[in-house]
Amino acid sequence: MSNNLYRQKREQKALALAALYLTHPTMNKIILLFARLFLLHTILFGQVSNDKIMFVVDSIPVIDDPEEGNEIVQADVADIIVVKNKDTLNRLGYGQFDGVTFIFTKEYRNRSDSLKQIPSSKQMERKNGVFLFHNTPYNGRFIDYYYSGRKQGDGMFLYGRINGHRKMYYQNGKVSVERDYKDGIENGFEIEYYEDGSLKQKGEFINGKENGIWDMYFPNGQLKQRSNFIDGIMDGETAVYYSTGKILAIEVTKNGKTTPDKQLEKINQAMKKGHESSKEGDYKSAIKNYSKAIELDSTYAEAYFSRGTIKLNDFQFDEAIADFDKALKYEPFMEYALTNRAFARIRKYQFENSRAISKNNDVTVLASKDKVPIPEDEQEKICSDLKKAVFLGDKSKMITEALSDYCQTKISR
Repeated sequence: MSNNLYRQKREQKALALAALYLTHPTMNKIILLFARLFLLHTILFGQVSNDKIMFVVDSIPVIDDPEEGNEIVQADVADIIVVKNKDTLNRLGYGQFDGVTFIFTKEYRNRSDSLKQIPSSKQMERKNGVFLFHNTPYNGRFIDYYYSGRKQGDGMFLYGRINGHRKMYYQNGKVSVERDYKDGIENGFEIEYYEDGSLKQKGEFINGKENGIWDMYFPNGQLKQRSNFIDGIMDGETAVYYSTGKILAIEVTKNGKTTPDKQLEKINQAMKKGHESSKEGDYKSAIKNYSKAIELDSTYAEAYFSRGTIKLNDFQFDEAIADFDKALKYEPFMEYALTNRAFARIRKYQFENSRAISKNNDVTVLASKDKVPIPEDEQEKICSDLKKAVFLGDKSKMITEALSDYCQTKISR
């Protein structure tokens, strides 16, 4: 992405996150796989213990906290074996623990013996960029899996380094990324897909650096951005589009310096002033500057998004939703507008609930920290927006929790 437009997108994300940090009641809530495993263990065995327990999923010890969307649930589990005998723990190499819980997924139990023999990179040790299996640089195929047992990725190692074609997968089984490697470095074509299998991005690496034309796409197949790279540095013309096919901007980069689209010069100035006022907490000035950008181009989706986010921060929920509606009219695939529109609706009902609770006190209370009743038609809109935002790539913990609270949905990667 061109430097100037990258800054604009970064400002968009900062505004979106600022709004959600200010209004999301459980942002600091941490949900780890270990906690889920302890919960699963308790559900299945009806026991709560303070013992130091190691979990091993499909023969792979759980060492690191996984990324969001890589949890394991009871429906994934085929069987569980609990070992607490000290002699057995010592023989297994887990003597420092009070017990080991071996969890085997249904997917694992259904694998052929030949597939089970193929190691995962998670079973290997990495030293100086080389993957070691049983203390030796690994040669051959590897397959990584989600904790659910579904395939996460596969490829080939040569002397402990990735070589050849590498694939990553969504939990639904569709390919998320295809990329070529040579001696552990990206070298060749990369293709990235959305979760439904539609093309998201494509380009070429040479010795680990982007080279040539790189294209990004919207889910509807419309070109989103076309850039040219030389040794990892953007060079030449970059064209950015809306999903409708309308050109958003054309910028030129030469010797590391980007010349913004002259047609957007006044709009960019107004947007910059709006962002500066927003950072200072001067919402009135920020709204004024974003409104000026809209006067200059009534189809400029980014200005509606930014103005709507300020209104969300200022508890002007209906007005914020109206602005997000406008932003999404001109760019239906703006994920942060979808996210903020959903949270504007959630906060509206939380805020109204809080005011109702405190009506007898002459005190204004901020949004409730609890899940509140939301009309069914509004809840459907919230869930639709959140699911679209996740599909487009916004998989933050705030969305995960909102989907769980209001839509009974878990996201996958």
